[in-house]
Amino acid sequence: MNAQRLLSERAVAYVCADPSTVTAAPLRLDQLVADATRQGHTVHTRVCDPDPVTAPLHERRGWATVVGTVEAGLADAVIVRSMSDLAVEQCDRIPILGWLETAGARLVTLGTSFPDASWAALRDGTPCDGQVLAASSRVVQQVQDYAAVRSSVRLGRGLVEKCLAMWGWAADTSVVDDVCLLTDELLANAILHGCRNPADTITMRVECDADRVQVSVSDPSSSMPRPCSPAVDSESGRGLRLIAEVAEQWGVTPHADAGKSVWFAVSLPGRTSSS
Repeated sequence: MNAQRLLSERAVAYVCADPSTVTAAPLRLDQLVADATRQGHTVHTRVCDPDPVTAPLHERRGWATVVGTVEAGLADAVIVRSMSDLAVEQCDRIPILGWLETAGARLVTLGTSFPDASWAALRDGTPCDGQVLAASSRVVQQVQDYAAVRSSVRLGRGLVEKCLAMWGWAADTSVVDDVCLLTDELLANAILHGCRNPADTITMRVECDADRVQVSVSDPSSSMPRPCSPAVDSESGRGLRLIAEVAEQWGVTPHADAGKSVWFAVSLPGRTSSS
């Protein structure tokens, strides 16, 4: 496995749903990340909250993901557009700053977006699963549905291995091992925590451009994942933490109707063949 990346900053970018429609939130998150990157921030985790800004912060499902990420030591900054994204009442915002300071993280508010981060550009190049691949790159992808059973983890891993071999990355065993390991965790989490009905299905999407592979898994649950720090002797609870530690970027995006997608991205440093 690759050594854990020690970034100068591991920031969580957070937006919540518009009260009128959840579909605009992924676009606003992409705009926030683009602006943060322009200002020199390193966004490692992207959280799109399915709950609106009018909901109390402590009741928002996406904010629970942010809290878990920070408290697990997987982020040292939380990036939002403004303080109004965090709480409805001014007095509610003071505990947020106190909690962040105690957790060893800081709050970054970006304010008004840059003029060139237009909605049109975002719509042209940004799928709703938290896509971080460059819009100008030639992206190849595979999409596959699986039953919510344990054997689907092996099948999904096989598809990823096949895709990486087909795209010319098979010889880079460390990257292949990382991607396959994280894929196992995504699929297992979706089956264990995202499916309640035996008839439920999950959907895996594998995408690759010139130098990055991205894997996303969608499940029917609207519950948002939360990284944690399990006990040393615990046999579970490490999957999401592993994804956050090994992946270059990861995130969670709610679907407009129901369900969510959890994804990760890993850089591919060199090709073994042309495609």
